Amino acid sequence: MKYAVLEKSIAEMKLCATPDALRECFSTIISKLGFQQFAYMRFARNNVDIEHSIYTFSEAWKIKYFQEGYDQVDPVFVEAFSTNDTFFWSACMPEFSKGQEAFFKEATAYGIFNGLTTPLKSNAKAKAIMTIVAARTKENQQMRSAPPETVALIRILSECFHQVAIQILVPDDLQLKPRQKQVLTMASYGMSSREIAAGLVKSEAYINELITGILHKLGTQSRPAAVRRAQELGLLD
Repeated sequence: MKYAVLEKSIAEMKLCATPDALRECFSTIISKLGFQQFAYMRFARNNVDIEHSIYTFSEAWKIKYFQEGYDQVDPVFVEAFSTNDTFFWSACMPEFSKGQEAFFKEATAYGIFNGLTTPLKSNAKAKAIMTIVAARTKENQQMRSAPPETVALIRILSECFHQVAIQILVPDDLQLKPRQKQVLTMASYGMSSREIAAGLVKSEAYINELITGILHKLGTQSRPAAVRRAQELGLLD
């Protein structure tokens, strides 16, 4: 996927105003990368209950997944809560499939053979996960890794999806508290935590804690990204 196509894909996602529109848009995007299905889950603050989800998996697989208790043993699910990086997995990889042969056999029957999973920040006490999958083919049945460029693209696309999904599903989460808005505004001027702390007569640790909360709330990884995201959403004056 060339940069121009990536840029267009991101722009298209940002125009989505409903879960259905976002689902259709993302499905079209990942199909160009050789994937057929995806599942996005945003968890409640206990990181157990699913608060929001957007997916293309069949309802039959969803029912079986939870009826059989696969959510308790799914190695991909477990790995997603122990790393912050996008990772590749496959039913043919022993580190994922050992002891889970029945699970992966069932999943493969529903077109879920391998894929990439991206852990995503949601807020200070919650998490989200994006998993995109491909069905088993002659070409991928022995794959044990994905090209670095594909991993990078999926990371970017998943982060964008996450930000749009938050805006659609939980718009109230994007309201910054007065102090958060004040601190992020000062950060947008290029001020460091120490400078902001001095200006507000607060400790630097307090400012860093506020900024961490802002990053989680906006689903971003850095201060500049948080500033851009807040400006896009009209959260800064």
